Amino acid sequence: MASHTNTSLQIVIDDKAFHTQDGDQEAAALLLLAGRDPKVFDLFLLKKNGVEEKIRDGQIINLRNGDHFVSRQKLHFTIDGEPQSSYDDDQSAAALLRLAGVDPAGYDLARILPAGGTQTFSDAQIVKIRNGDEFVTAKHVGGVA
Repeated sequence: MASHTNTSLQIVIDDKAFHTQDGDQEAAALLLLAGRDPKVFDLFLLKKNGVEEKIRDGQIINLRNGDHFVSRQKLHFTIDGEPQSSYDDDQSAAALLRLAGVDPAGYDLARILPAGGTQTFSDAQIVKIRNGDEFVTAKHVGGVA
């Protein structure tokens, strides 16, 4: 019969260190350890060069000492009334226009403000996306030569 030794592992989730004796855990358990709701957040393993690998819900992770994870909330928003979602909470206006299937060279992006009105973004401007945001596109109005 093999003897089981309890070895403490240190892992990092969202830049905070945690210690565990259990070397194989589900993504939800690690999210809960970090104080995140697994129904709202997803877990990603940080690989070499900063590449993030999504850990599927219910997937068992074989932990290694020093593993680094990040939690991400999938943001839900609309562009021209069409539902969109992303883990990336800051994107260029041009990238969001392309996501909506329109050419940034011919369209502008605007956020509908809760109090009414809009906030327009230039193509290169980074847009901070919040869950529930509503965006609209508008064709450029050009001058006559």
